[in-house]
Amino acid sequence: MDKKTLYRLFQLPRIIQQKRREIQRIEERLTAISPNLSGMPHGGVHDKIGEGVPDLVDKKNELKKLIRGYEAEQDRIEAWIDGIDDLQVQLLMSLRFKERMSWNQVADEAGGNNTEDSCRKMIDRYLEKGDGNDDQGEKRNG
Repeated sequence: MDKKTLYRLFQLPRIIQQKRREIQRIEERLTAISPNLSGMPHGGVHDKIGEGVPDLVDKKNELKKLIRGYEAEQDRIEAWIDGIDDLQVQLLMSLRFKERMSWNQVADEAGGNNTEDSCRKMIDRYLEKGDGNDDQGEKRNG
């Protein structure tokens, strides 16, 4: 496991929220279209709803795919964290990546003489060392 993969747990929910906002804007645009009741012809024939619906369907499918991917990634990362033998590192990883705490909160929750930097460095060292049970270790040993 590497830091980039772990930090996806922070990034993917933001991306999902952004996609939801895109969908909401499209829905608002589609529902804000009012019919022309003047009876007067206007230049060109445009079906704004018909043109907007495929975009909406595409965005909703993208959102579903993102959510499924995020849930799978989250399950994989959480299972990896739960399998860490070093209980101190496992606690720090759980607080930081499963519960998404700030480094300050992690240090406070871990207690003792832990500081933000000491917690971060402990995790960094663990990730750099590898444990033979991570994705990188499997690639090196495979």
